[in-house]
Amino acid sequence: MALKIPLKSLQTTIATLIQWGTVPKLPIEQKDLELKKALLNLYQAYLDLNGNAPEDDTDYPDPPEVDFEKISNTLRSNFPSLGFYQTVLNPFDLEKPDNGLGDANDDLSDIIQDLIEVQWRFENTSAQDAIWYFEFIMRNHSELHLVNLLKIITELKEKE
Repeated sequence: MALKIPLKSLQTTIATLIQWGTVPKLPIEQKDLELKKALLNLYQAYLDLNGNAPEDDTDYPDPPEVDFEKISNTLRSNFPSLGFYQTVLNPFDLEKPDNGLGDANDDLSDIIQDLIEVQWRFENTSAQDAIWYFEFIMRNHSELHLVNLLKIITELKEKE
């Protein structure tokens, strides 16, 4: 089955997001808008896969460890307004909703950490393996972080 997502575009989006967690104080205009665009492009690529990413059964070595704290600190230099926010833990409990605390910096750090592994797979395993892992990690981990981030970035912009 042929993939229906443009791989080059996905790789560019991944590289864009990764740079914000690896290059301090990037001189980019309208960073919040550019972040939203990149997150939406990433989400669109995930949705276009529609659960149809083909598996690569080859046994590859594990990717190298990623320094989460370094990513988080670098993100603070690029997006100092991303911080803690309140969230409803169970949005369907209308009688007694329970609030929790989220962290937008942590959300974006998690996404970037996942994308570093996807990028590593593109470079060191196969495109098929990278796409499969991208779809897997989005479905099982990054999607909720991404959705939360989009909401928080929008709320921050309205607060200005």
